[in-house]
Amino acid sequence: MVGPLIGLFLYDLVGQQFRPLFWIAVIPAVLSVALVFAVRERPHPHARQERAWSLHGLPNRFWRVLAIVGLFGLVNFPDTLLLLRAKDLGFDFAGVVALYVLYNLTYAAGSYPAGRLSDRWSRSVVVAAGLAVFAVAYLGFGLTSTSAWAWILFPLYGCYTALTDGVIRAWIADLVPAHSRGTALGVQAAVSGFGLLVAGVWAGLAWGGTGRVPFLISGSLVAGLALLLFALGPSLTSPPP
Repeated sequence: MVGPLIGLFLYDLVGQQFRPLFWIAVIPAVLSVALVFAVRERPHPHARQERAWSLHGLPNRFWRVLAIVGLFGLVNFPDTLLLLRAKDLGFDFAGVVALYVLYNLTYAAGSYPAGRLSDRWSRSVVVAAGLAVFAVAYLGFGLTSTSAWAWILFPLYGCYTALTDGVIRAWIADLVPAHSRGTALGVQAAVSGFGLLVAGVWAGLAWGGTGRVPFLISGSLVAGLALLLFALGPSLTSPPP
Protein backbone atom coordinates (compact mmCIF):
# COMPACT_ATOMS: atom_id res chain seq x y z
CA MET A 1 0.00 0.00 0.00
CA VAL A 2 2.80 2.43 0.91
CA GLY A 3 4.95 1.33 -2.04
CA PRO A 4 2.50 2.40 -4.77
CA LEU A 5 2.00 5.78 -3.06
CA ILE A 6 5.76 6.35 -2.92
CA GLY A 7 5.98 5.27 -6.55
CA LEU A 8 3.28 7.76 -7.55
CA PHE A 9 5.11 10.56 -5.70
CA LEU A 10 8.43 9.68 -7.36
CA TYR A 11 6.73 9.39 -10.75
CA ASP A 12 5.77 13.06 -10.54
CA LEU A 13 9.14 13.96 -9.03
CA VAL A 14 11.11 12.55 -12.00
CA GLY A 15 8.89 14.21 -14.57
CA GLN A 16 6.50 11.28 -15.17
CA GLN A 17 9.19 9.08 -16.71
CA PHE A 18 9.38 5.35 -16.02
CA ARG A 19 13.08 4.65 -16.61
CA PRO A 20 14.36 6.75 -13.67
CA LEU A 21 11.64 5.18 -11.54
CA PHE A 22 12.97 1.69 -12.24
CA TRP A 23 16.51 2.75 -11.36
CA ILE A 24 15.29 4.20 -8.07
CA ALA A 25 13.48 0.92 -7.34
CA VAL A 26 16.80 -0.93 -7.59
CA ILE A 27 18.07 0.82 -4.44
CA PRO A 28 15.67 -0.75 -1.87
CA ALA A 29 16.00 -4.09 -3.67
CA VAL A 30 19.79 -4.09 -3.22
CA LEU A 31 19.47 -2.96 0.40
CA SER A 32 17.02 -5.80 1.09
CA VAL A 33 19.48 -8.37 -0.24
CA ALA A 34 22.27 -6.84 1.87
CA LEU A 35 20.13 -7.05 5.01
CA VAL A 36 19.63 -10.79 4.47
CA PHE A 37 23.36 -11.36 4.89
CA ALA A 38 23.29 -9.39 8.15
CA VAL A 39 20.82 -11.80 9.76
CA ARG A 40 22.34 -14.33 12.17
CA GLU A 41 20.26 -17.40 12.90
CA ARG A 42 20.36 -18.96 16.34
CA PRO A 43 21.65 -22.55 16.31
CA HIS A 44 18.93 -25.06 17.09
CA PRO A 45 19.67 -26.95 20.33
CA HIS A 46 18.41 -30.22 18.90
CA ALA A 47 19.35 -31.32 15.43
CA ARG A 48 16.39 -32.13 13.25
CA GLN A 49 15.90 -35.71 12.20
CA GLU A 50 16.74 -36.14 8.54
CA ARG A 51 13.82 -37.38 6.46
CA ALA A 52 13.79 -38.57 2.88
CA TRP A 53 11.93 -36.17 0.61
CA SER A 54 8.73 -37.80 -0.63
CA LEU A 55 5.20 -36.93 -1.73
CA HIS A 56 3.81 -40.34 -0.81
CA GLY A 57 3.15 -39.43 2.81
CA LEU A 58 0.79 -36.58 1.94
CA PRO A 59 -2.85 -37.53 2.66
CA ASN A 60 -5.60 -37.81 0.06
CA ARG A 61 -7.41 -34.75 1.42
CA PHE A 62 -4.39 -32.64 0.64
CA TRP A 63 -4.43 -33.77 -2.99
CA ARG A 64 -8.16 -33.06 -3.30
CA VAL A 65 -7.70 -29.55 -1.95
CA LEU A 66 -4.66 -29.11 -4.20
CA ALA A 67 -6.80 -30.09 -7.21
CA ILE A 68 -9.27 -27.31 -6.37
CA VAL A 69 -6.43 -24.83 -5.85
CA GLY A 70 -4.92 -25.92 -9.16
CA LEU A 71 -8.17 -25.54 -11.08
CA PHE A 72 -8.66 -22.10 -9.60
CA GLY A 73 -5.11 -21.13 -10.54
CA LEU A 74 -5.85 -21.79 -14.22
CA VAL A 75 -8.43 -18.97 -14.26
CA ASN A 76 -6.80 -16.59 -11.77
CA PHE A 77 -5.06 -13.91 -13.83
CA PRO A 78 -2.01 -11.90 -12.76
CA ASP A 79 -3.13 -8.71 -11.02
CA THR A 80 -1.49 -6.64 -13.74
CA LEU A 81 -4.36 -7.59 -16.06
CA LEU A 82 -6.80 -5.99 -13.62
CA LEU A 83 -4.76 -2.81 -13.80
CA LEU A 84 -4.83 -3.05 -17.60
CA ARG A 85 -8.61 -3.41 -17.43
CA ALA A 86 -8.75 -0.25 -15.32
CA LYS A 87 -6.73 1.54 -17.99
CA ASP A 88 -9.17 0.28 -20.62
CA LEU A 89 -11.99 1.79 -18.56
CA GLY A 90 -10.37 5.20 -18.89
CA PHE A 91 -8.10 5.60 -15.85
CA ASP A 92 -4.79 7.39 -16.23
CA PHE A 93 -1.60 6.29 -14.45
CA ALA A 94 -2.46 8.09 -11.21
CA GLY A 95 -5.96 6.62 -11.22
CA VAL A 96 -4.66 3.08 -11.74
CA VAL A 97 -2.22 3.51 -8.85
CA ALA A 98 -5.03 4.85 -6.64
CA LEU A 99 -7.13 1.78 -7.43
CA TYR A 100 -4.20 -0.50 -6.62
CA VAL A 101 -3.68 1.30 -3.30
CA LEU A 102 -7.38 0.85 -2.52
CA TYR A 103 -7.09 -2.86 -3.32
CA ASN A 104 -4.10 -3.24 -0.99
CA LEU A 105 -5.83 -1.26 1.75
CA THR A 106 -8.85 -3.57 1.61
CA TYR A 107 -6.62 -6.64 1.50
CA ALA A 108 -4.63 -5.50 4.53
CA ALA A 109 -7.74 -4.53 6.51
CA GLY A 110 -9.53 -7.80 5.78
CA SER A 111 -6.72 -10.32 6.26
CA TYR A 112 -6.79 -10.46 10.07
CA PRO A 113 -10.61 -10.83 10.36
CA ALA A 114 -10.52 -13.49 7.63
CA GLY A 115 -7.86 -15.42 9.50
CA ARG A 116 -9.85 -15.23 12.72
CA LEU A 117 -12.97 -16.46 10.94
CA SER A 118 -11.06 -19.41 9.49
CA ASP A 119 -9.83 -20.34 12.98
CA ARG A 120 -13.35 -20.27 14.41
CA TRP A 121 -15.23 -21.70 11.43
CA SER A 122 -14.24 -24.09 8.68
CA ARG A 123 -11.37 -22.90 6.51
CA SER A 124 -13.11 -24.40 3.48
CA VAL A 125 -16.13 -22.14 4.04
CA VAL A 126 -13.95 -19.02 4.23
CA VAL A 127 -12.06 -20.00 1.06
CA ALA A 128 -15.33 -20.81 -0.74
CA ALA A 129 -16.67 -17.40 0.27
CA GLY A 130 -13.49 -15.84 -1.09
CA LEU A 131 -13.94 -17.63 -4.42
CA ALA A 132 -17.54 -16.41 -4.58
CA VAL A 133 -16.34 -12.83 -4.03
CA PHE A 134 -13.68 -13.37 -6.72
CA ALA A 135 -16.37 -14.53 -9.16
CA VAL A 136 -18.52 -11.47 -8.50
CA ALA A 137 -15.52 -9.14 -8.93
CA TYR A 138 -14.38 -10.77 -12.19
CA LEU A 139 -17.90 -10.82 -13.63
CA GLY A 140 -18.12 -7.15 -12.70
CA PHE A 141 -14.87 -6.40 -14.52
CA GLY A 142 -16.22 -8.23 -17.55
CA LEU A 143 -19.67 -6.64 -17.59
CA THR A 144 -18.96 -3.03 -16.71
CA SER A 145 -18.20 -0.32 -19.22
CA THR A 146 -18.25 2.47 -16.62
CA SER A 147 -15.09 3.54 -14.82
CA ALA A 148 -16.98 4.34 -11.60
CA TRP A 149 -17.56 0.63 -10.98
CA ALA A 150 -13.81 0.10 -10.61
CA TRP A 151 -13.95 1.91 -7.24
CA ILE A 152 -16.21 -0.91 -6.02
CA LEU A 153 -14.64 -3.83 -7.87
CA PHE A 154 -11.05 -3.28 -6.71
CA PRO A 155 -11.96 -3.28 -2.98
CA LEU A 156 -14.13 -6.33 -3.66
CA TYR A 157 -11.14 -8.04 -5.21
CA GLY A 158 -9.14 -7.07 -2.12
CA CYS A 159 -11.74 -8.87 0.02
CA TYR A 160 -11.24 -12.01 -2.08
CA THR A 161 -7.47 -11.88 -1.50
CA ALA A 162 -7.95 -11.38 2.23
CA LEU A 163 -10.31 -14.36 2.42
CA THR A 164 -8.04 -16.76 0.54
CA ASP A 165 -4.36 -15.80 0.56
CA GLY A 166 -3.32 -16.81 4.06
CA VAL A 167 -6.30 -19.08 4.72
CA ILE A 168 -5.44 -21.47 1.88
CA ARG A 169 -1.93 -21.93 3.27
CA ALA A 170 -3.31 -22.47 6.77
CA TRP A 171 -5.76 -25.02 5.35
CA ILE A 172 -2.95 -26.88 3.59
CA ALA A 173 -0.93 -26.92 6.82
CA ASP A 174 -3.92 -28.38 8.68
CA LEU A 175 -4.19 -31.31 6.29
CA VAL A 176 -0.66 -32.69 6.49
CA PRO A 177 1.64 -33.95 9.26
CA ALA A 178 3.88 -31.32 10.84
CA HIS A 179 7.05 -32.76 9.27
CA SER A 180 5.52 -32.50 5.76
CA ARG A 181 4.17 -28.94 5.92
CA GLY A 182 7.11 -27.39 4.11
CA THR A 183 6.78 -29.92 1.30
CA ALA A 184 3.01 -29.47 1.05
CA LEU A 185 3.24 -25.68 0.97
CA GLY A 186 5.99 -25.87 -1.63
CA VAL A 187 3.86 -28.11 -3.86
CA GLN A 188 0.89 -25.77 -3.44
CA ALA A 189 3.04 -22.76 -4.38
CA ALA A 190 4.37 -24.57 -7.46
CA VAL A 191 0.88 -25.55 -8.62
CA SER A 192 -0.46 -22.03 -8.04
CA GLY A 193 2.50 -20.48 -9.85
CA PHE A 194 2.07 -22.76 -12.86
CA GLY A 195 -1.65 -22.00 -12.95
CA LEU A 196 -0.95 -18.26 -12.82
CA LEU A 197 1.39 -18.61 -15.80
CA VAL A 198 -1.19 -20.54 -17.84
CA ALA A 199 -3.98 -18.14 -16.85
CA GLY A 200 -1.92 -15.13 -17.89
CA VAL A 201 -1.15 -16.68 -21.28
CA TRP A 202 -4.70 -17.64 -22.22
CA ALA A 203 -6.18 -14.42 -20.83
CA GLY A 204 -3.70 -12.42 -22.88
CA LEU A 205 -4.56 -14.36 -26.03
CA ALA A 206 -8.30 -13.88 -25.41
CA TRP A 207 -7.99 -10.25 -24.34
CA GLY A 208 -9.17 -8.62 -27.55
CA GLY A 209 -9.90 -4.91 -27.35
CA THR A 210 -11.16 -4.47 -23.79
CA GLY A 211 -10.48 -7.73 -21.93
CA ARG A 212 -14.12 -8.44 -21.16
CA VAL A 213 -14.18 -12.02 -22.46
CA PRO A 214 -11.52 -13.59 -20.19
CA PHE A 215 -13.05 -11.95 -17.11
CA LEU A 216 -16.50 -13.28 -17.96
CA ILE A 217 -15.16 -16.79 -18.61
CA SER A 218 -13.08 -16.85 -15.44
CA GLY A 219 -15.82 -15.36 -13.24
CA SER A 220 -18.36 -17.92 -14.45
CA LEU A 221 -16.03 -20.88 -13.90
CA VAL A 222 -14.97 -19.74 -10.43
CA ALA A 223 -18.61 -19.25 -9.42
CA GLY A 224 -19.14 -22.95 -10.14
CA LEU A 225 -15.95 -23.84 -8.29
CA ALA A 226 -17.12 -21.87 -5.24
CA LEU A 227 -20.42 -23.79 -5.20
CA LEU A 228 -18.50 -27.07 -5.47
CA LEU A 229 -16.28 -26.11 -2.55
CA PHE A 230 -19.27 -25.11 -0.41
CA ALA A 231 -20.71 -28.59 -1.09
CA LEU A 232 -17.50 -30.57 -0.59
CA GLY A 233 -16.03 -28.47 2.21
CA PRO A 234 -16.81 -30.77 5.17
CA SER A 235 -15.15 -33.74 3.44
CA LEU A 236 -12.00 -31.70 2.78
CA THR A 237 -11.43 -30.54 6.35
CA SER A 238 -9.54 -32.41 9.02
CA PRO A 239 -8.16 -31.51 12.44
CA PRO A 240 -4.47 -30.61 12.62
CA PRO A 241 -2.23 -33.72 12.90
